[in-house]
Amino acid sequence: DVIDKATKEEEARKDDKPWPITKEVAAQFACEVFGLSGIDITKVKEFVSYDDRNFFLPAVTYTNAETCVTETLDVIFKVHNGVESDQPLLIGAHNAVLSHLIKEGVNVPEPLAVKQGGDKIGWIKLQRLGQPTTMRSHAVRLLRYLPGLVIDQRQEEKPELLHDLGAFIGNMDHKLRLLPEVPVGLAGRVLLWDLTHVPALERFSSSIVDASNRALQQQVIARFNHLVVPKLPSLRRAVIQNDANEQNVLIDETRSHVTGIIDFGDCLHTCLIFELAICIAYMMLGKKDPMGTAASIYKGYLTQMDLTADEKEILPCLVAARLVQSVTMGAYSHGKDPTNEYLLLTAKTGWEALRICTSITEPHFLERLEQ
Repeated sequence: DVIDKATKEEEARKDDKPWPITKEVAAQFACEVFGLSGIDITKVKEFVSYDDRNFFLPAVTYTNAETCVTETLDVIFKVHNGVESDQPLLIGAHNAVLSHLIKEGVNVPEPLAVKQGGDKIGWIKLQRLGQPTTMRSHAVRLLRYLPGLVIDQRQEEKPELLHDLGAFIGNMDHKLRLLPEVPVGLAGRVLLWDLTHVPALERFSSSIVDASNRALQQQVIARFNHLVVPKLPSLRRAVIQNDANEQNVLIDETRSHVTGIIDFGDCLHTCLIFELAICIAYMMLGKKDPMGTAASIYKGYLTQMDLTADEKEILPCLVAARLVQSVTMGAYSHGKDPTNEYLLLTAKTGWEALRICTSITEPHFLERLEQ
């Protein structure tokens, strides 16, 4: 049962998050695996993360083993969770997607090679969470840091920025459709964060403490089963980034243009329309005018990509479904890791956005997008 597999994998991600390491240890590993030098420990920072551990290392010296070019650059040292570390083909597929997009002119993090050979995946050993006497291998990557402001949650954004975001996501999807083939690690990938698996969220309902919120979750899942599930086999499929949220979109200092996108950890081969729905869902969070926000993104996307009639019909339900996915899994994950407030980012505004989405009919929602 694929949903059983996806559910167990999501649970395992929380239990197999990398053992906490200091920035000094992270820097040492980065030097050993990728040959970095010139690291100023006082400037190294760990970023909050869902399942992995990510360290920012500014102004380091790196020599590319393939080209023998040495440069000073800012990088992210990423330690993958145990689930992904057991799937090196998946991590390799993520690297292939990033490299393809860079070649096509889309601004995403560049994966860098280890110090010996051309491989872009390295390995370290850490203690295991809950089993400190046991060691396990974790995959590590070095990614070129993308400068820019994280778009984050704000009450208002310029319509031109939101339109540009839609166009950026649409262009990215267009370029991803030019992949010569689906990378092996993404073919058949089962991930609970794939909107296909929204019905599986019922298994996590008990993590939602508030009864009215839990009832709303059930309502959206039921609607998804009725409207979306019958259409899934006929929808266009593609490799998508799958997580264009307010922490992953980068913008310029004037808040007028999108400059890049980060975090392809949830990238997979699934229904193309999910990409737009996910972006709209997250960008509605905390907005004074969530429907106006959605409309600007929608119109920007359509400048790069056309949608089929079926894709348009189910889009409002998919937006609500992604919000349900986020608040449900955030509640579940926070129960596993109560000290990680990052896991509740969507919860603060997610339920409010969800109530707005479900307070109007889907045809009216679509009508608002196209006004």
